Amino acid sequence: MTVMPNGTNTALQVLASAVTPVVLVSATAILISGVNSRHISIADRMRTLSREYRDVQTNEDRRTLIEQQMWMFNKRIHLVSWAIRNLYAAAWCFVAEVLIISATLWRDSLVAATVPLFLLGIVLMMVAIVMQLLELHEANRTLFLEVGGVIALGRTKRGRKQGPSERY
Repeated sequence: MTVMPNGTNTALQVLASAVTPVVLVSATAILISGVNSRHISIADRMRTLSREYRDVQTNEDRRTLIEQQMWMFNKRIHLVSWAIRNLYAAAWCFVAEVLIISATLWRDSLVAATVPLFLLGIVLMMVAIVMQLLELHEANRTLFLEVGGVIALGRTKRGRKQGPSERY
């Protein structure tokens, strides 16, 4: 390995150190994009259900099912919203870390802030992932409620009760 003058070697070390948070900014941006898509689809579904609920042709059984689903969608939209906030905060931590690492060329005392900032960004990403897992759980509950409503409606129309082999 060729030894460079001290200033150039330090600059390259700083640049190499800044690469990790830059990669994490990219990973966080990908997560933000996915969670944002989820937010949009939940909001659209809530608007559709609201319109259906207000429609005078919607029967009371369907309205009851929509009310139950709206409670779940409300919880889901809150989870997704907080996941996005955490991911943006994590991205901010990683960008700030890149800036701090870059500034260590002029101020060595800033090095002490890099590890806590990195850890904070990672923790924020983990919290966002947990929120997304909780939202996924709620999404499944919402789907099971909808499926249950459809199955019950089908049985009512056919005039038969649920048999043991039809239970899930």
